[in-house]
Amino acid sequence: MEKQETTRKKNRFDMKRSFRRISAVIATMAFTTGLAACGSSQSTAPSANKATSSVTAPQGWKQFTSKDLGYSVYFPGVPEKDTYKDPTGAYARYSTVNDKDHINYAVSVTKFTRKQVEDSKGFNDAQKRKVLTNVARLLQIDKYSFTTVDGHMAISYTGHDSEDSSVIMRREVVYSSAGIYGLESFGTSSSEYKQFVDTFQLSEDTQE
Repeated sequence: MEKQETTRKKNRFDMKRSFRRISAVIATMAFTTGLAACGSSQSTAPSANKATSSVTAPQGWKQFTSKDLGYSVYFPGVPEKDTYKDPTGAYARYSTVNDKDHINYAVSVTKFTRKQVEDSKGFNDAQKRKVLTNVARLLQIDKYSFTTVDGHMAISYTGHDSEDSSVIMRREVVYSSAGIYGLESFGTSSSEYKQFVDTFQLSEDTQE
């Protein structure tokens, strides 16, 4: 009995240690997901967007798949990839632009290391919410709502483009055991953005 209790205590300790490690990593990586790339001032959070199992993309949109980053999504054009580096790390982003050459839709990704993936697979919903709350706090977002994207927990919020305050920015930050995914749009309607988000799917090897 004493040995079993010792084992249970060790398992609980290991899980707490893993949670603290992932939380710290994600807090550091939040700026590297591309979510702060354009800068924003927060506003009232939209209602939760529920992902649908069947994909219905706007007419003319094409499916884009990144095997390396583990997702697929529909874009209104051919997305281009850019990579940024700063003191906190790096992130990969695929985005399209409108007729004024301004980004209208984008997906940004920070992947976990193999060890971090192993740790995160054991997280419960409360721990996932804590991680996303830490991301929002780091990004100084006060008003946001919890939602799901492709069945994964996420936070949703809106703001304004730092270069043009008249342009509305819409964003979801999606948690998966493989990493953090940011979906965003600039200058689109809520219905157009929802169609974009609803086409987003994680590949099977990123499922929890």
